[in-house]
Amino acid sequence: MSESWFCEQIENLKIQENRMSTLSEIRVRLSQLDGSSNSQLEAHVANCLLNAPEIYECLNESSECDQQCEIATDILSMCMSNMHIGQNNMPVYLERALTHPRPRIQAIVFKTILKQLEREQTQSTESDISDELLNLVLKGLQHEDTEVGVPVVEILSIVLKSRLDQIAIKQKLLDVLSCSEIIKCRVYELAVNLAKQSPSMLKQVEFLLDRALSELDNDDVLFQVNILEILVSLAEQNHGLLYLEDRQVFEIISRRVENVEQNPIDHLLIPGIMKFFGKAASVQPQKVIVGYPHMIQCFFQSILSGDVSILPAAFDTFANLALSKKGKLLLDQNYPAMIKETFEEIASYLRNLSTDLKNRAFNTLEIIFTTESVSQADIDELLRKWFVYLADGENMQFLMDFCRNPFPDIKVACLSFIKSVCRHRWGVVALKDTAGFVEYLLDRKIEFDKEAKYKKFELISLLADSDVFDVQTNIQLRTYANEGPYFIQSIMDIATEGN
Repeated sequence: MSESWFCEQIENLKIQENRMSTLSEIRVRLSQLDGSSNSQLEAHVANCLLNAPEIYECLNESSECDQQCEIATDILSMCMSNMHIGQNNMPVYLERALTHPRPRIQAIVFKTILKQLEREQTQSTESDISDELLNLVLKGLQHEDTEVGVPVVEILSIVLKSRLDQIAIKQKLLDVLSCSEIIKCRVYELAVNLAKQSPSMLKQVEFLLDRALSELDNDDVLFQVNILEILVSLAEQNHGLLYLEDRQVFEIISRRVENVEQNPIDHLLIPGIMKFFGKAASVQPQKVIVGYPHMIQCFFQSILSGDVSILPAAFDTFANLALSKKGKLLLDQNYPAMIKETFEEIASYLRNLSTDLKNRAFNTLEIIFTTESVSQADIDELLRKWFVYLADGENMQFLMDFCRNPFPDIKVACLSFIKSVCRHRWGVVALKDTAGFVEYLLDRKIEFDKEAKYKKFELISLLADSDVFDVQTNIQLRTYANEGPYFIQSIMDIATEGN
């Protein structure tokens, strides 16, 4: 097979009636060529096809045949995989695809560029693209379609690290901020992606982050929610948190919560604000839990409200507030009554909420009861107290129904929570003291879902190392753990004379 054969097929594409059969043949031959020993031929063929106007005519929106577009798209993708983004002529070959009116075509090219950059990163090689190709990527940043915008942001998060000192690049990014709010959010997301990488990188993108913060005074509340969502990941980094403190972001947002009754529409901001403060608390619990009592009160009001629209954000915030040892201690010291009421309310939620929210609640509880070390007596005792609030007693009877639930996702979420509790000795005791629980765990006949089987196996493996059980139970637990999660006991029928 030669390059000339592909050139002949490109000529055949000029004849409308031949297009489907010709495209199909090209795709088959490309798949045969892919991975061949002749890499030079692969590159020449890819260049030839990418530079052929006929291929792009088959991709036009006016095309009546969806299958034709599908095959032509596959060909484009296969050609891209045989090229290297460092080639000097790459922008020439890609410009037609990157300016194509169909968003999907642009998205395919951007995703392929991103894959190559990520591959280079894993190989510890410097990832970069030419100035011409960078200009095409920056144009893609302004595309309204999310399918195009998402890979573009990821590409720029990689290649702009060494270019942010260029005035022309900064100006282009500022120019993009004159576009729609969707595009603005994309630029701010890019700025946060870069800023998270290091304090020096944050310094380089301050001109964009400052613009993002100024948007918090925007009249569009939904736009403000989006900005807060973007800034959340910056609050997870210590240097990002320092920047936000320096700009007094916490004070500004906290005042919005304090004055929410004066502007009822600000209620829409509450989930985003809670998430923002929660992420910050996971890094600096002292600052948030002690320094912003209005925010903590807002959280408790939200999680106790029963409003299902705000509960997902409230659950996530609780997990972040109580993520660290310091966070747990501060919540228990400063808000003991509210913490007790919250766990009692979560127990009620587990009985009455929808499946999705039950799973969300179990995931939150798993995070809260997971600790780096169980040797810390103060945390161990604190979590035992919290569990009693949740269980309304010392055992796990209230969890049995969830473990026997026919829906695997609830069962898995519940078993994951129980596993986090059983990392504490008091948790294993609570399980042992629950009638029928050990027997349920050891019964392989009642479990059919693969994930649930494995989660039960993980729990039993943890219990098998405990000294809480009697000798006979310990032998059963260890036998189960040694047999593995998917062991099936064989049943041998023995025929005897006379049967």
